[in-house]
Amino acid sequence: MADFFPKRDADLVEWLKNFSAVLSEHAEEWGIPAQAASGLAAETAAYVSAYEAAVGENGTRALVVEKNEKRNALKANVRTIKNKHINYNDAVTDPNRERLGLSARDRKATLKPPPVSRPVLEIVPTNNRQHTGTAINQATGTKTKPEDAYGVRYVWEIQDTPPAKADDLRHSVFRRKVSEVFDHREEDRGKKVFYAACYENAKGEGGPWSDIVEAVIP
Repeated sequence: MADFFPKRDADLVEWLKNFSAVLSEHAEEWGIPAQAASGLAAETAAYVSAYEAAVGENGTRALVVEKNEKRNALKANVRTIKNKHINYNDAVTDPNRERLGLSARDRKATLKPPPVSRPVLEIVPTNNRQHTGTAINQATGTKTKPEDAYGVRYVWEIQDTPPAKADDLRHSVFRRKVSEVFDHREEDRGKKVFYAACYENAKGEGGPWSDIVEAVIP
């Protein structure tokens, strides 16, 4: 399944702490770059701190938004590490995957290849500090996923200049639905934000990116 993370933030925190700890302990043994493991450890610690601040008695909306941003970026990094360094790494055995909190390797051939469909991304302001993104089916012009898509990956970044490519947008989230609401911080109102989207199959393999869409945070 494409989204292997626990759904509740409290469970996700413990899962991520375990994943990072096990990865750091065995990175050299499994041939995983030390920079990937150390970077993940630092990002995990930052997310745990943001989570604790957001759910504490002094938690504010701004802290919740910050927590969510760090969570989404961290999940995207974990997914990249999993796809790049774990899925096809023979040194990471099924028992090792279980220690990481992952299921045993699926040794069956992928039933469906990566999507070939390319969504048209529509971004509209829907509230203060809020945009709603919708992946439009290019073939039908409707808000429905094409047959080769399991869900949609959305990426975004607040910055002054357009990115060279969608892969440069560091915030990422996967959804089964074709629409996603993006809540931004009060201090980011009036700033430029760039979005892109692609379809993914059930293995988390992505198809071609949409055009990058520029918007201003209302």
